[in-house]
Amino acid sequence: MNKHPFRFLLLLAGTLSVGTPAWSQDEYKASAIPEPLKANAHAVVRRSQTSYTVKSPGEAVEKTHTIITILDKTGDPHAMLRVPYDKLSKVNNIEGTLYDAAGKVVKKVKKNEIVDYSAKDDGTLFSDNRMKIAQFPKQSSYPYTVEFTIEQTSRNLMFYPQWAPQAKEYLAVEQASFVVDMPKGQALRYKEYNMAKPVQISEEGNRTLYQWSVANVLPVEEEPFSPEAQEFLPIVLTAPAEFEVQGYEGKLQTWEDIGRFYYNLNKGRDVIPEELRQQVIQLTAGEKTTAGKVASVYAFLQSQTRYVGVQLGIGGWQTIEAGKVAASKYGDCKALTNYAKALLKAINIPAYETIIRAGKDAADIHADFPGFQFNHVILCVPDGRDTLWLECTSQHNPLGYMGTFTGGRHALIVLPDGGKLIQTPIYKAADNLQHRRIQVALQDDGEAKAEVLSAYTGIQQESYSDVMNYLSQADQRSWVIKSIQVPAFELEQYAFKADPKRIPVVSEKLSLHVRRWGNPSGTRMFVPLNLMSHLPAVTPMDKPRKFALVLGREYEFDDADTITYQLPKGYAPEFMLEPVTIESRFGRYAVAATVKGETLVYTRKVTMHSGRYPAAAYTEWVDFRKKIAKADRVQMVFIKK
Repeated sequence: MNKHPFRFLLLLAGTLSVGTPAWSQDEYKASAIPEPLKANAHAVVRRSQTSYTVKSPGEAVEKTHTIITILDKTGDPHAMLRVPYDKLSKVNNIEGTLYDAAGKVVKKVKKNEIVDYSAKDDGTLFSDNRMKIAQFPKQSSYPYTVEFTIEQTSRNLMFYPQWAPQAKEYLAVEQASFVVDMPKGQALRYKEYNMAKPVQISEEGNRTLYQWSVANVLPVEEEPFSPEAQEFLPIVLTAPAEFEVQGYEGKLQTWEDIGRFYYNLNKGRDVIPEELRQQVIQLTAGEKTTAGKVASVYAFLQSQTRYVGVQLGIGGWQTIEAGKVAASKYGDCKALTNYAKALLKAINIPAYETIIRAGKDAADIHADFPGFQFNHVILCVPDGRDTLWLECTSQHNPLGYMGTFTGGRHALIVLPDGGKLIQTPIYKAADNLQHRRIQVALQDDGEAKAEVLSAYTGIQQESYSDVMNYLSQADQRSWVIKSIQVPAFELEQYAFKADPKRIPVVSEKLSLHVRRWGNPSGTRMFVPLNLMSHLPAVTPMDKPRKFALVLGREYEFDDADTITYQLPKGYAPEFMLEPVTIESRFGRYAVAATVKGETLVYTRKVTMHSGRYPAAAYTEWVDFRKKIAKADRVQMVFIKK
């Protein structure tokens, strides 16, 4: 259901307003760019003009005109134009011109040089998504300038444009504007971020014009652990109050409106054959609880169906009927979710589609700006005070687990009387464990045998689960070898085991031959204590930080290692390691070591917390990580008696 979750107007596709005056050749010269804009920039948007003319609730024309000067090789991607379209949109015209540094025309794009191809991905069986690409030959000298004009017609007004005149870091903007031209009486909804000037609204005859502009915007350098771009880049979101697509009408002012539209679009499509209904009743007859019945249905769904993307017209949002899924055994996220809902309906368990923006690194939606910002559908099953979540596209996901794909963000639950915005479960450090026990037999020459048993839970098990389910044995072995943080070793054996709990667990068992882990020198042997778990230092910034420090969900974890070393006979510690504890607002780190006879036990525990911190906290974060990195490299010295 990734059918246009947002319509972005990036700087390769600005827009041409009617009556825009032509530039003279002198203005195309790279030397005409103000010097402050070129500093720390790879490209400069000379002019970007965007007009979006709404003709009716069901049709709009978008015109774009963009002139960009490419300053160096890193800026080359700005010289490629990508224009997506589908059954509900049409590309009326594309023009492109290449200029040299002096502003002289070098080449114009010919019609037969514009490539048109299917934009269907590997997981999609049916799709009308296509892409037109215009690209100039690779240039050997810089700077140079490219100019693109585009005109498109859209008949899918569920989505209005998002304008981002400074879409990337190291990109300066000399001049950019965005105009939305609406019929009088047809409302426009909009939200502004980081705009120096608010919208200017004017009327021309029976039209209302909304205009935004920016000028002389210096390039932005994204900082490590930065917040989302909407916090520091100029962005304008737009959306209709009412729309029409393929004969379906809807309102778009509240989340309730969106849920109501989705419900009505898919109403009555959750009917399954009677034979299948009886099969589900028999399948769950022995289960006494709602959770048990749902688990049986979910296991049946996973064993009987597979995910296939379907993106055709309104089909990006309207599901295939459950009966067709029952016959074909496949469907996209909408269809499989609707099918699971129908299976549960057969045993009188209510369940509700929930639309969400999914993706491990996907930003949350703009919760204060209702709109079609979603790309995925999951199923919500209320169970008393509990809630069960079903990821119906996965044949491996444990019942109830959302993880990084759909956890910790806003979603819209679709109810018969409209939609309701909810928050999906957030996974805390106690859910995301890496607990490891290692037995190491150390030899006189420093060679070692290590038996490693690790348990990963929650977010920390996700990559291991993917390896188990999607890689061949040979590729699994290669992945394991690359993941082990030991300088020199041979992997003798490895094994995985999954426990599909609500917070899933993957156990990993390794047998390693570690070369020269101990470093003999005369009667001494130097032994690093931390065999496999290291947190690297964080690079300091060489200039004052501007933006907040944001530690994402990957920094919500709890690691614990216990390593037992069997030392060679006759060795005793020259000195004992003092326990180390490092505490910070970001988390806590503690290590300790004890020696009894020829047995050394090293323990390490790290708890980290995600969160948002002021820019000034970055120095403290760097210091915290530096101390941890240093403590992780600690060695003990043993002397042979």
